[in-house]
Parts: sequence; structure tokens; C-alpha cells
Amino acid sequence: MEKFPSPEKREIMVQEVIDALKSKGVEDSEVFELLQRWTEQEENKTETSEAAIELNRVRARLYVEAGYVQEGLDVLEDARMQAWNEQRIELYNDIMTEMDNIEGKHQ
Repeated sequence: MEKFPSPEKREIMVQEVIDALKSKGVEDSEVFELLQRWTEQEENKTETSEAAIELNRVRARLYVEAGYVQEGLDVLEDARMQAWNEQRIELYNDIMTEMDNIEGKHQ
């Protein structure tokens, strides 16, 4: 059985999370912890609301690439609503287009 790295102070890479999701699934406690640590790591890098929205977009793509399409769309929905609440119409429209593209590819 494949083991994933233990919690360390090293940077967690996106591909590492995708590989873990693909091999064990989001329900696995190790994978869930890895995803949580990656999310916290990336949240600590965000300094603006736009950066937070972009982080959600990256997280959504991570889910979709790992085969968790609905989870990815749910995260994009959160990003879309944040853009709407901040009256960032162009960003809102970009997210809508991204959601439409994902839905079109995975129906």
C-alpha cells in the first residue's frame, strides 16, 4: 500500500495532492489531511480576496483533474459567489465559463 509523506514543514505540491486523490480518494483520512494541509499552505500565501478566489479555482481544477468533478464544481460555485458578492463581474463570468466547460466535458 502506497504511503504519503508525513506532515512536515516542506511545501506540498499540487501534483502530490492530485496523485493522492487519484490513488486513494478524498474519503481516505491521509488524503483528506494532505488536502487540508495543502489548502492551509496556499491560504497562507493569499493576501487579497482575488487571490482567495483564484485559490478556489486552482482547488477546483485539482478536484476535477483527480476525477472529483462535482466537488470541483462545488468549489467553483463558492468562488463564483464570492466574485458576485464582491461585484467582480468579469471574474464571475470567467468562473461561469469555466464551470460550463467542465460540465460540457464531463456529462
